[in-house]
Amino acid sequence: MAENEESDELPELVDPIDEEAPDDAHGFTSADFHNVVQKHILNAVYESLIDNKLEWSLVAPFLESARDICRADFKESADIAIHAVRADGDAWVEAEEAYLGITVADRDDGSEWLSETFWLSELAIAEDDPAQVRAIVGALERSVAKINAWLAEKEGGAEGTAPPENG
Repeated sequence: MAENEESDELPELVDPIDEEAPDDAHGFTSADFHNVVQKHILNAVYESLIDNKLEWSLVAPFLESARDICRADFKESADIAIHAVRADGDAWVEAEEAYLGITVADRDDGSEWLSETFWLSELAIAEDDPAQVRAIVGALERSVAKINAWLAEKEGGAEGTAPPENG
């Protein structure tokens, strides 16, 4: 296997108190959980469900534990924002449209385990239902109106500060 390929094999866990552990040994961080261990837990739960036809009451605690781990990472180190610029080499340029960026870092060592971006238009049309997409557009327009009102208030109520509407 190439050096840079991701392995599904779990590294040997080392007791942090074990004085004879190799220098490079370390326990799993939350990033390790999300990147490696999570896959193995998911596979084990899936196989157990198929093989044993486990009742939901036995599966639910595992799901809730996984949610708690992810929730803690999001609370402690997530950055969720709407952006208007994108990187172009070493510079920042105006993005084609607004997009949502979500990043989550490991709460132990700060390494990023999730980094996703989504165009707002793609999020809206993912519903694949014209009526639902129209409802989303209406909600976005109400959001833009609130944002423009906030901008006008911050700019001292200056008239004509809202950007022109496209259309």
